[in-house]
Amino acid sequence: MNAKGPRPLDPNTGNVSVPSFLKVKKLNEVVSYYMNDKVTHSLYKAVSAASSFKNVKKRQLFEPHHKIPEVADLGPKEMDMHLKRLLEDGTVSQLAYLISDDVERPPEGRPCYAAIPEAEALDLSRIYLELLDLSVSSLLFYLDRKPELNKALVWENLETDWESGARKEASFPQLFLYLRQAFQNEYFRITPNPEFVKDFLFELEDDLFKKGRVIDVPGYGLFGLKSSKEAVQIVDYIDDFIQSKGTKQLRYTLLEEFQKIAMEEKFYYSNPSHPETTRFKLARAEAFAAALPSGNPSPGSPGMLSVVLIRSLSEIAEKELQKQSSERDRNRFHDIKKNLLSESGSWEKKVLLVQEKEFKQFPEELKRMLIDDLEIGYSTWETKTSTVHAFFHKNANSVRQIILSLGASMGAETWKILCIRQLVESNEPQIKSIFREPDLVKAYGKVLRKGYMDYFPWYYAILDLLGIGRIFQDIFFAQAKEKIRIQQNQLKVKNQENSRKDEQAKVQEKLKEEEKIRSAEQKSKISLAMDSYYFKKQAPPTAAEIQSLVPEFSPEQYYEILEREKFVFLAWEKGKERFDQILCYPGTESFRSKARELHRILSEKLEFLQNKVRTTEEEDARFRISKVVKHIDEWFASNKGPEKNGAPNNGAKKGKPDPDDPFESFRVEINKLRKTGTDD
Repeated sequence: MNAKGPRPLDPNTGNVSVPSFLKVKKLNEVVSYYMNDKVTHSLYKAVSAASSFKNVKKRQLFEPHHKIPEVADLGPKEMDMHLKRLLEDGTVSQLAYLISDDVERPPEGRPCYAAIPEAEALDLSRIYLELLDLSVSSLLFYLDRKPELNKALVWENLETDWESGARKEASFPQLFLYLRQAFQNEYFRITPNPEFVKDFLFELEDDLFKKGRVIDVPGYGLFGLKSSKEAVQIVDYIDDFIQSKGTKQLRYTLLEEFQKIAMEEKFYYSNPSHPETTRFKLARAEAFAAALPSGNPSPGSPGMLSVVLIRSLSEIAEKELQKQSSERDRNRFHDIKKNLLSESGSWEKKVLLVQEKEFKQFPEELKRMLIDDLEIGYSTWETKTSTVHAFFHKNANSVRQIILSLGASMGAETWKILCIRQLVESNEPQIKSIFREPDLVKAYGKVLRKGYMDYFPWYYAILDLLGIGRIFQDIFFAQAKEKIRIQQNQLKVKNQENSRKDEQAKVQEKLKEEEKIRSAEQKSKISLAMDSYYFKKQAPPTAAEIQSLVPEFSPEQYYEILEREKFVFLAWEKGKERFDQILCYPGTESFRSKARELHRILSEKLEFLQNKVRTTEEEDARFRISKVVKHIDEWFASNKGPEKNGAPNNGAKKGKPDPDDPFESFRVEINKLRKTGTDD
């Protein structure tokens, strides 16, 4: 839905053009014999007296049920007659607003009438804008209090659409706002001005759209949202519905495409730093639309509600997921920062040490916040197995507690002591104030002594026992520091090389996965082209006919894919050459559900052709169908599965997924990966 542009300008005045329904005549501008009627005149005075923008929110503009001073009660027919007189004269205008007397029901339209009081402006624009504002407030009030859509309700509507589509106007009142119908109730005994209704609805919808409370779902109506979080939940409900229908009723055409999408999804979520996304749900919806009997039909057709809803909601849901991902990163960052500044005096609670492999899995935004934050100290340390990323809070008291705790600790590993020393030295300019405290300097020296002891000469212990160790201590400290520097440089080279090898292995694994996905995509494109022949035209195609539907593949590449994926070629009377042979699906286990449906469709078509006088084209079709049906029978005979005796139409429970189905295993793995990614 596009935002409304500015109103057109009046060519005569250059001012903004005022719609005709807002232009009414004053009493002295009209000559009307109707005004000679006492009742009509009294009605006009009542409408005029109530016509004020201040009366809008109090709902005190004149309405057909209001009393007229100086006139006895009028019946509906009499009231309508006199109102029509005033409308005909152009001295009043019928307007309307939306209001809800029941918070559980959408607001309904109510007619009201306005004239121009002598003291007011030249038209009814201000009253009109107040009516719009009142109507928007009523709709927002309703949307705010409307219960969120649950899965059962969404599925109920999608099931109705699956069975019959949008067979009538306003087919899904539980999902959509049908505002036009709000002006078609018993209150409008006089039909509202079509120009008013059109303009009013446009302004109303535009205002709601700008507030982010509705989206326009093409072919269905306005979909109201309490929040963007609701969009994420609804997209999940719809995706579950599409997967349910796709793996049951449409399994024979969607299995391979769903498997390919699942491979892409699994590959994406295997990286923990990737945020959740709607792209795979949208891809499944588009594949679902293409698999419907009429092939990606227009909105309103059976089964399309789920597709059009995902198309309409996916952008909002995607932005919300990105926002949630950023919020999780920020919350995780603040939790880490809070822990680094914890009241606990233990150094282990106040220093964060993260191995390289784990750190690489941190979301990029989280890594950036940790490294760039001015209050957090950061450095790296090389161990024999990995680079360690170290963080502490630069708060002076926190650093003091770390040093004192480390000095008192008896079991701290040497590398951790030296890593913290590196943290302190890397951030010394910001924490130098603490080293003006003699006791802390002494404690820090004790800590360094613990860290450097492993790098002192072996005979230092003897010198220390003789009481002369301190004489040589500064020399040994300098030597130890140099040894540590050399060791760190050596370990850095080694760890970087190991990291490079790990990255190369990941790249190779990524390339393998991408190649699998590319192969699955190529196979799926050819299978989809074959589906259009087998399931829609009900005619087995030749290899050449399918090739014409996939022009993105060169002839060499096309036949290479057919060979690689083990597509089946069936020779027939007019198909001796490979390109003229009948092309059938690969005989893998996933062929079972497709073959079952295919056998049913082609057997019915074959029976029809057998019992009629056939043209040459139909005779060719009969030969082709016979070949494919025979091939399917032979395949089932040699690949006995859930079907009893291998028969294509017996046995397996309809719609029950195969426990060995690769798509089902993908779904389980994907759900695990997604859960891991959001459990930080």
